Amino acid sequence: MGTRSLADGLPVDCETYARAYADAHVSGDPSDLTVVDGAMRGAVIGGGWRGPNGVRRGAIAGGALSVLDTIGNYPGGWQGMYDLAYRLCRNGQSSVTHEPKTLGDPTYRSTPSPLRKSIPPLPVQRQAPVRQYR
Repeated sequence: MGTRSLADGLPVDCETYARAYADAHVSGDPSDLTVVDGAMRGAVIGGGWRGPNGVRRGAIAGGALSVLDTIGNYPGGWQGMYDLAYRLCRNGQSSVTHEPKTLGDPTYRSTPSPLRKSIPPLPVQRQAPVRQYR
């Protein structure tokens, strides 16, 4: 049911492909620190590119791209990516079922970017005692 045959007769397991596609959009970080990291990197790049006005735009773009890269961490995100990949595979439009006819044909890379780095957790900080005034 989840397999499809290519023109050369080889079977393609669309369920496995869709699972790998969705898993590629999940980070190991359960917090939103990857989004914050992307926003900070975008702010630095935007500031270097367009000065103070570019900082805000760069932060928004960097944060948005980080959300898209880790969309599988969010409720419904993983299932949405799985459904999309499964439909594309069954319709013969995925990188495993589509046969390129020209140069520059887009293909999907199911491995995470080698530039992505995990962020270590912040060290535990002791809180100062609360001062009570009478």
